[in-house]
Amino acid sequence: STYQGALHPVDTVSWFQSRAYCAALTAQQAGNLPAGYEYRLPTEAEWEYACRAGTTTEFHYGPDLYCNQASFSYSLHSNSSCNTPGGTAVVGGYTPNAFGLYDMHGNVWEWCQDWMGAYPSRVVTNPTGPSSGSFRVCRGGGWSDGSDGCRSAYRSRRTPDARYNFVGFRVLRSSVKFIF
Repeated sequence: STYQGALHPVDTVSWFQSRAYCAALTAQQAGNLPAGYEYRLPTEAEWEYACRAGTTTEFHYGPDLYCNQASFSYSLHSNSSCNTPGGTAVVGGYTPNAFGLYDMHGNVWEWCQDWMGAYPSRVVTNPTGPSSGSFRVCRGGGWSDGSDGCRSAYRSRRTPDARYNFVGFRVLRSSVKFIF
């Protein structure tokens, strides 16, 4: 990570490295996990559901994002008198959403499992991205972005080997999906 400290999010990590971490954590915790569970990156749909936490507004806080709510580039925010953080903030330094999740807006972009693709033209429950592509989805915005990039619905993309000091990842635990 560029920004050191046990309380800062991991950054400057590729999608491949994020996936490798999840696999290693699953192997390390194998005896402690419920049967049939693993650690992995969230799908884009899972990420947005977790971020929104039952809300329908631009941010889980409401229609606007303020400097006391997330780590983002306040200097890009039109009505801000706050100082831009210039790097990651301590994890959990802002109020969590209704699901108890911290830093869903700002701090670091978070890798998602999905390849970037167009949204389906019809309503789909828990969709996944295309089966292949050139870019992986990142969600959440980062410390270097304005508030628009931190919106719950905002999507970004990066090549899976890219490493930036404003991109990290969030791990989730889920049951393994078996495909027959």
